[in-house]
Amino acid sequence: MALREVVGVNFRVLAIHRRTVHTSLIKSFERSESPGNSANVQRWKSYWKGWIPISAGMGLTILAVSQWKRWQSKLANPDECHISEFEIQCYRAVPLRAISRAWGWISSQRVPFSMREWLYTKYSVMFGVNLDEIADDLISFDSLSDFFIRQLREGVRPIAQAECLTSPADGTVLNFGRVTSCNIEQVKGVTYSIRTFLGEPTWQKRGSTTDSDSELLETKSKSIKASSLSTKASDSIVLTKHFSLNPFSWISWSSQTPEGTESNSSDVCHDPEWEEYRSKLLKDSVNNDLYQIVVYLAPGDYHRFHSPVNWNVSFRRHFQGELLSVNPVIAELVPELFCLNERAVYVGDWQHGFFSMTAVGATNVGSIRVYSDETLHTNTKKWKRGRFRDAELDLRWSKGDEVGEFRLGSTVVLLFEAPKSFQFSICRCQKIKVGESVCCDKEK
Repeated sequence: MALREVVGVNFRVLAIHRRTVHTSLIKSFERSESPGNSANVQRWKSYWKGWIPISAGMGLTILAVSQWKRWQSKLANPDECHISEFEIQCYRAVPLRAISRAWGWISSQRVPFSMREWLYTKYSVMFGVNLDEIADDLISFDSLSDFFIRQLREGVRPIAQAECLTSPADGTVLNFGRVTSCNIEQVKGVTYSIRTFLGEPTWQKRGSTTDSDSELLETKSKSIKASSLSTKASDSIVLTKHFSLNPFSWISWSSQTPEGTESNSSDVCHDPEWEEYRSKLLKDSVNNDLYQIVVYLAPGDYHRFHSPVNWNVSFRRHFQGELLSVNPVIAELVPELFCLNERAVYVGDWQHGFFSMTAVGATNVGSIRVYSDETLHTNTKKWKRGRFRDAELDLRWSKGDEVGEFRLGSTVVLLFEAPKSFQFSICRCQKIKVGESVCCDKEK
């Protein structure tokens, strides 16, 4: 925002505040006005009108200038500027879960028949929705929520069957690349922990569906100190309680990668913790590597997400976290954003081994729905026990199948195993659509 716009906003706020306080003061004086104190009332009126706006305006202008200088400093040194722990904690203190549930309720209310075409057209112009792709007439959508999850006409999203992996959603590629450490880039050098994001890979040896494991892991994580996170892999399984005490003392900031290149994690080195976790995830840790793709869905994008490959889904882990915004601007400022937010992690196998697709919640996302998993309920009241819940599944998702929907924009994260020759055919910040090829195997 330009300095002139910031100062203008400040003065408009000041004018409103001045009128309110001025009116209350004058009424107070007028109630007590008498022939003996009318001169005092006039002096107060003159003082308020003449001097208070000047001093307050100067203060707000100085504040705006300092904020503008901070913003310019961030633009000059993007890798060194990020918001503080205190600012993030203040952001987390905002009741975004309640706000998102309220928005979900509002967006599900029936829109009057006569207003539907006008409302949806205005929304489409504002957020860039392509109305030519919609299967139904605008007047057929009873609510905004129904419009968010609109179906597309058959054939407008052809699936690239010849390629080994396709985009799971319409959106923007925030990041992609080979994973080489426990800290993965979420966007422009800001990292998140894969151990916290996925949790311990207990799906390989589970025998029942419970949420008691979550309590056990949380209790264990209370005793973990920040200095010991990189010393013992088995002690940093799910850092929910530890994270709330000192959530950012251990975050590493990696260097920014050039546009259009693969983004590896921040520490390209042989880390014993990473090697142990990697060996638990991958089916063939000798010939294969782990890769990621992060796709952001904006409010104007098609809100359904699809299966990017043919795979068997055997497990789901639901983390009930925050509902912070996943807008790329926020993702650049808040480390561990994907680990903080509510998410549903689906795990299984594809032709090369391990495969996971995670739907990440966000502010004003009324809910995340997965059609073949009716037990998943997101954006609900806080659980009294545990921070995540596991469920065993037995599903087969084919490439291009409709998997679920977001009740407004959000993010899909793919973490998958593939041969070392695996190559991406996308670039950062690229707009992609469902069914488009995002990568291919050289051997194929």
